[in-house]
Amino acid sequence: ATEAPAEEAPAADVTPEAEATEAPAVEAPVTETPAADATPEAEATAEAADGQMVTVASNGGRVLVRAQPRVPSAILGYVSDGDTFTLLETSADGAWLKIDFGSDGGWITANLAQVNP
Repeated sequence: ATEAPAEEAPAADVTPEAEATEAPAVEAPVTETPAADATPEAEATAEAADGQMVTVASNGGRVLVRAQPRVPSAILGYVSDGDTFTLLETSADGAWLKIDFGSDGGWITANLAQVNP
């Protein structure tokens, strides 16, 4: 008997809520409206935060956390309405917030979050 290949397991990294054996799944409840002019240059001039906190304000939905402050960018995971994180940076155009998420942080769209003083 031969062993079945086990290479499909990494797909689960994209959707942490469920083990997936197919392509990343349902994003229907996710709300995200990025700025149309978000560019890689925004990263180079991002401003550091001063220990502020960010609360997700998505009206009950989940918000995508991205590797870079733009779409398209790799999806690192999801955060839920009411979740609170430390603010690490704000993109130069103010459209994206980098939060303390995972080992390197992740970016969420600013219009679905509230920065707390």
